[in-house]
Amino acid sequence: MRCDGETAGARMVNDGDGDGLLRSVIPDAGGAGYYVVSFEGEKLSGSAGVLYVVDEYNHVLGEATLGSKTLLKLPAAQEHALLVKVFPHSGVLVTRAAVASAAGDDPVHDFCDSVLKGNVAVVVPTYPAQENTYPCAFVHARVRAYREAHVACDVLCTFDYEGYCAYEFEGVRVLRMPMDELARLLCWRSYRAVLLHFFDLRYARELDRAGLDDTPIFLWSHNPETRYWDWTLFTAPYFGDPPKLSPEQEAEFRERDAVIARYNDKPNVSWVFVSEALKRRSEELLGLEFKRAHVIPNLVDDKVFRFQAKDPDLRKKVFLTRKFDNVSTYALDVVANVIVELSRRPFFSDMEFDLYGAGDLYDKLVEPLRGFENVRLHRRFLSRSEIASEHRSHGIALYPTRFDSQGVSMGEAAMSGLAVVSSDIDAARCFLPDDQGLLCEVEDAAAYADVIERLYRDPQAFAAASEACHDKVLRLCSRKQTVNREISLIKRCVGRSVARVLGNMVADRRYRSGLSER
Repeated sequence: MRCDGETAGARMVNDGDGDGLLRSVIPDAGGAGYYVVSFEGEKLSGSAGVLYVVDEYNHVLGEATLGSKTLLKLPAAQEHALLVKVFPHSGVLVTRAAVASAAGDDPVHDFCDSVLKGNVAVVVPTYPAQENTYPCAFVHARVRAYREAHVACDVLCTFDYEGYCAYEFEGVRVLRMPMDELARLLCWRSYRAVLLHFFDLRYARELDRAGLDDTPIFLWSHNPETRYWDWTLFTAPYFGDPPKLSPEQEAEFRERDAVIARYNDKPNVSWVFVSEALKRRSEELLGLEFKRAHVIPNLVDDKVFRFQAKDPDLRKKVFLTRKFDNVSTYALDVVANVIVELSRRPFFSDMEFDLYGAGDLYDKLVEPLRGFENVRLHRRFLSRSEIASEHRSHGIALYPTRFDSQGVSMGEAAMSGLAVVSSDIDAARCFLPDDQGLLCEVEDAAAYADVIERLYRDPQAFAAASEACHDKVLRLCSRKQTVNREISLIKRCVGRSVARVLGNMVADRRYRSGLSER
């Protein structure tokens, strides 16, 4: 890794395949207490980097994303140090990396109150940041739309985080925080509604502790929240046997069954499913009918992914962006097989492929493709605006999938007018046209190659597929059909919540003053 300058003011560029690290001891540090860590700068390329606070043994005591302030409770140590990690093929300009003691009697309360200003909580386990723009990107699209509709929401990113990290991503303020502090924060903030994605046992415990019986709660299902009995299907690794449920998992899932049944009986809890197929399968697995349930797909934002009629020459350019993790859902092994199959056909040299993404199995998944000059491998994630830009310069999107619940990435490509070649599964049939010959048996590499060859050889078929993909996604996943419906639900429930609280206050005053209602 190349580094110009000290930690603050340093330009760090990592051209290698491993992480680049720069360690700097914090002067006169090592005492126990609350500290505020500032990590400011600019992403130069790739996935930028993150900042760790470590002790003398390089044990990680806390983490900060680029462009953040983080409140950490540090233990006593011989020394505290800052460790900047720059990801492979990435660069970052660090303008400030500093640590200062936190003031006040309750630093946690003061820090959170300085960040949180909304009256609606959006709760997620992860959220886009400079180093990774993909996690819960579909939630981020919602939040941006909520804010445009003047819904004042706070994003609470709760998981096994150390401390509290406040940062901004594309205009949205985010607070990363420990999961076991969620109940306390929900109590003192008194939100008018809680919108929670990826509901599980840990979230249920925090909601139970918070006692939000008068607060509207919306629980989203994107797949694992209510379809966990299918866990082995959507967590299967590449190149290995599918996992089997352990006795511990079965016990956990039975406990989740009971929790979902209990929450289904709560009058203040509503459920939102991203597809009718997901709702139907969840009810089959759980043996219940969801009450107060709504089917609202994830937003595919036509303001970002704007349609434009495709130049026929763009049918020769194929695009994909995915996470290259060791989870076979996204069928990246099939992608490689499709391109290898196309390489045996005479027109292959006239085509171009751009594959974007990163993950722990990246090298193995792209290995079959490294010898092709017309296959460009970009080991990095893209922002939404960068994805939209790539859409404009490509005509075909290749998105085989084994287990998507909706397939937001392929929906974004379709909204932009790419002809999306995908798999014949429920999610694709629901959100892509099924009369254009674009959907293939999941494992059949030759079938995908045949579709791409047909689009290559028939510009009119390509134009028709492009328009049909856009039209269907626009009809099902536009703002009107997605976030506008969610916003209407939120505002309606928030209004009822305020009225109910006021009614309870009036009833309480009457009780305490000896009055009775007639």
